[in-house]
Amino acid sequence: MPKIVDHGQRRRAIAEALLRLVARSGIETVSVRTVAAEAGVSAGAVQKYFGTKEEIFEFALDLTGEGVSRRWETLTPQGDYLDLLHRLLLATLPLDAERRAEAIIVTAFTARAAIRADWAERLRANDEDMRTGTTTFLRIAQGAGQVRLDLPVPTMADLVLALSDGFALRLLHLPLDAPEAAELLAGLGVALRELLSPR
Repeated sequence: MPKIVDHGQRRRAIAEALLRLVARSGIETVSVRTVAAEAGVSAGAVQKYFGTKEEIFEFALDLTGEGVSRRWETLTPQGDYLDLLHRLLLATLPLDAERRAEAIIVTAFTARAAIRADWAERLRANDEDMRTGTTTFLRIAQGAGQVRLDLPVPTMADLVLALSDGFALRLLHLPLDAPEAAELLAGLGVALRELLSPR
């Protein structure tokens, strides 16, 4: 009897192999051949599930969103809203190998999006989802009296996301165990409270 292969699971395993490869060796080492070797399959098998290397990157980008959502679901909603927002942002930052690979993928996608309209459109859709979620969160926090009233909520959401993006990029320049990373992270909570606390 022929072996039944789950198409979705095999695609996922290949994309996860790409993320591991990126985390360990960098994005410049990614090719159909190296991803196949990391996944333990033939290059032909990779090409059976993905037409191009770019398609693997696209699928891997979707996995990064799943990773963020999974980590957010494990957070306990305790403390005030700004504390919770701080912990939500920390869950997205490249503070371990998995999140570092995710950040590298997103950064590589962002760089390619500067010259690829189709990739730019995909990122804009992702960004809009994040902006909508952040705006909703801040409106709730504002209703609870924990966020300032003198700035429009969408503006604050944009600033929070820009702050998160900036911290992610800075952390990518540092080894995971660098003392400078801890020093940088110490400023994240301060920056959030300076930006959002009621005046």
